[in-house]
Amino acid sequence: MTITMKDIAEIVGVSESTVSRAINNKEGVGQETRKEILKVAKKNNFQPNRLAQNLAKQETNVIGLLLPDIASLFYSDVARGVQDYATSQGYQVIVCNTDDDKEQEVNYMNWLQSNKVAGMIFLGGGLVNNQIVKLGLTDYPIVLANRLVEEVPLPSVIIDDTIGALKATEHLLDKGHDRIALLLGPNNSWQAQNRLQGYKRALKNRDIEYDQDLVIHKSWSREGGYQGFLELMELEEPPRAIFAADELMAAGVVEAIKLGGYFIPQDIAVVGFDDTVVTSVIDPPLTTVTRPMYELGERSAKKLLNLINEEEIKEEIEILESELIIREST
Repeated sequence: MTITMKDIAEIVGVSESTVSRAINNKEGVGQETRKEILKVAKKNNFQPNRLAQNLAKQETNVIGLLLPDIASLFYSDVARGVQDYATSQGYQVIVCNTDDDKEQEVNYMNWLQSNKVAGMIFLGGGLVNNQIVKLGLTDYPIVLANRLVEEVPLPSVIIDDTIGALKATEHLLDKGHDRIALLLGPNNSWQAQNRLQGYKRALKNRDIEYDQDLVIHKSWSREGGYQGFLELMELEEPPRAIFAADELMAAGVVEAIKLGGYFIPQDIAVVGFDDTVVTSVIDPPLTTVTRPMYELGERSAKKLLNLINEEEIKEEIEILESELIIREST
């Protein structure tokens, strides 16, 4: 059973405020009374409620991290970067999973503010809502991690997916493929749009005409990749190279290729996007774009703590680049 200041006060026979002053080493408590209070606290392994103390002081050493899907390997790696840096600086992190729901996100924002959280990081793949914009226009410390805002510039750390997609497409072009399919998530996803831009830029740089039939929009999932491959194989001239712009989609593509009796890369070359435990178990080893997920979290946390501590921020918006890891699938 957890002991409280009220319990200690009853045991010693003093007021709760006296217990609070003794534990927090403040004046107004006799030496013998202080000794007795601390003895009882130690004996019962008393742990002060730091959050309540911070609320009373109108400050906390806690930051909030709002993300759309805690089960995502991408978001979990970013969260690890945030947590490691924040902890190293004496801060704790409250992680709020919004399920990509704007109303839920606003509810978390309000709750975090009411609990005097020192600042917030908004992680995700879409545009920020109006409430975040309004918050950003105040002095309250916030940082956007891989999120966009159209109205005003807010402190941000962003991974350039366009360059990653450019590198992936150029690699397949270098391998002699001039008919490259692209599998993407929903058309209204800004991440999908950025990766499409990189793909188009690579084709344009090589004077290759863009073919809409080779671009398939599905869900960001293994099933989406599987179904996308089947649609591509129905084309009059199926592609012999596929850029699956998501790790789960890439896994679905590889599965479908094997079940179809094709060989990778002899019959069809495949490039994926992201490099997590999912891509590590794909056979043959997958050529893929790797994004600095941990660094995204670490840089975002550092920028937020700079804001909280009113320190200078060198770059309002930081851009991180992806890299291409070449393995055996191409």
